[in-house]
Amino acid sequence: MQTGLGLRIILINKGIFLRRGGNGMEYKTVILEKKDGIAILTLNRPEKLNAVNQEMRSEISGILEDLERDEGIRVVVFTGAGRGFCAGADIGEFRDSENDPELQNSVNENMFRMAERIYSFEKPTIGAINGVAAGDGAQWVLAFDLNVASEKAKFGWTATAIGLL
Repeated sequence: MQTGLGLRIILINKGIFLRRGGNGMEYKTVILEKKDGIAILTLNRPEKLNAVNQEMRSEISGILEDLERDEGIRVVVFTGAGRGFCAGADIGEFRDSENDPELQNSVNENMFRMAERIYSFEKPTIGAINGVAAGDGAQWVLAFDLNVASEKAKFGWTATAIGLL
């Protein structure tokens, strides 16, 4: 799809993606593809509806730092592998942190820091929302500059159901 700004927006459902970043790092929870000035960042935990864990937050944060410095990248498209964009935080980490206040603080801080990182990102961000976007996923959708949602997209703020605000 061509935009009036001269940017081509590429929405990808299936295909072969690069699993390495520009620094040669292998990612376990995301897929990064760069082509023609466009970076496509795919959340890649489809078996968990792309629920965000600490490792994914760390990988995305590092990728965003690299992409911000990369003069060849003009826009970043976020999408999710499988049938959902992002089901929110991996609540298994919350269970693990119940008896560990230090881990709980770390999980909470990283959750908010991630959203802030997307809000403050200097280049345009586009959400290609291909299914459920809840919790972190819904928060990120609010942070993107533009969103394109499939007819299967659903949005929800489920954190309130488990006592988080």
